[in-house]
Amino acid sequence: MKRIVTISLLCSVLATGLLTGCFEKTGTTTGGPAKEITLTFYGLFDNEEIYTPFIQSYEAANPGVTILYKKFTDPEKYLSLIINELAEGEGPDIFMMHNSWFPQHYKKLAPAPDTIVNPTVFKSAFVDTASEDLIIPDAAGVEKIWGLPLYVDTLALYYNKEHLEEAVPSRGTPSQTWEGIKNDVFLLNRQDQSFERFARSGIAMGRGDNILRAFDILEALFLQYKIDFYNSTLTEVAFDKNPASVAAMDLYASFGLPSQKNYSWNKYLADSSSGEKELTTFASGKLSMLLGYSFTYDDILNQINILKANGEDAIDPKNIKIQEIPQVSDPTTSAETRKTVANYFVPVVARTSQNQEEAWKFLASLVTEQNLRTYYESTHRPSALRSLITEQSKNSIYGVFANQVGYAKTIPMADASAYQEIFLSAIDQMLGTKSAAEVVKSMASQIEALISSIHLTPQFQM
Repeated sequence: MKRIVTISLLCSVLATGLLTGCFEKTGTTTGGPAKEITLTFYGLFDNEEIYTPFIQSYEAANPGVTILYKKFTDPEKYLSLIINELAEGEGPDIFMMHNSWFPQHYKKLAPAPDTIVNPTVFKSAFVDTASEDLIIPDAAGVEKIWGLPLYVDTLALYYNKEHLEEAVPSRGTPSQTWEGIKNDVFLLNRQDQSFERFARSGIAMGRGDNILRAFDILEALFLQYKIDFYNSTLTEVAFDKNPASVAAMDLYASFGLPSQKNYSWNKYLADSSSGEKELTTFASGKLSMLLGYSFTYDDILNQINILKANGEDAIDPKNIKIQEIPQVSDPTTSAETRKTVANYFVPVVARTSQNQEEAWKFLASLVTEQNLRTYYESTHRPSALRSLITEQSKNSIYGVFANQVGYAKTIPMADASAYQEIFLSAIDQMLGTKSAAEVVKSMASQIEALISSIHLTPQFQM
């Protein structure tokens, strides 16, 4: 019986094309669609050239289908546009949706037909965090798939190799624990009498206004401290009842408080109004460590080029190194599971689409092993497909992000943008007169109000 179940599962995987690409040939064997179909695909950040070979291949295999891709670059304006268009019964057939948006917006989507991909196949093909985020019961309580991930990016630690070799020669790399990072920062810092107070800062942490990934770092800390964000039914906030929440907030804020030994960041070290913030500080050689995603590498290189073009000092790109995110417990000796934040956009099908099945067929064709390998070569974002993780983890620059995919997680949010504002405001208050205990209580009250108006459901439990 076990052998029969295994064979059946394998056949299902092969039939979907998730691993072999078989599915994309279906159109030619069935004669293609019975009518002319145009699918509109809204994308974020990715240039059209990335999808062109996938689109051309699908159109060739499915005569009568045309896919039009449109690129957007501002996530907030993009989301607002889609919400407004869907409310009017219009909008794209396919669009990219952030993993943190699903609790609030998944009912605007059309789930995948089981004939195209089912939850059992999905769970075997993709990493757990994708299953936790994208498999959601429908109104009848039946598990459905609401998106097919091209990648899952993860938060990691960037560092200047030259700085670490000089300040921490016994390792030449950052510590793997946050307590160790605090000690590293003390050794890396070079304080002076300048306006910024630092000739060199150890790490960009401790503030909410001039650090690009401040909210993401706080999410990671909440995950690492094993804090239950909600109760078991996700109807009430629970993190305020756990003292670890205070510890997580205190740890983050400590890097921005002059009274702390590991103080390393202030409002003068990066321009809060710029789109680059601490990236420019790092590129100039005045910052030793920051936290970012796979795309942060290219952003840093871009800042280095800009500095050089302006005749300013910039670091040698060969000194940019990346390490897995530090943990609360030492990963080399602790049995605790490591944690970092998952961050990714997922192609989904709009509920208002008049061609939902064809749209899902196209998405299934996108996530074949070969297509996702090609996508990785263009973007360097780590694949969510289990079969590609080992080869991607060997990449000398981007392998770290693939290594972390297995333990990346998402905190379910009723409104991701509002949560971010609440968290970052709390940090600013801690840099003033408020204690961590006070801001945690305030944060809980504000988020409680949000989840009472936008109901979360148990499928989003961490």
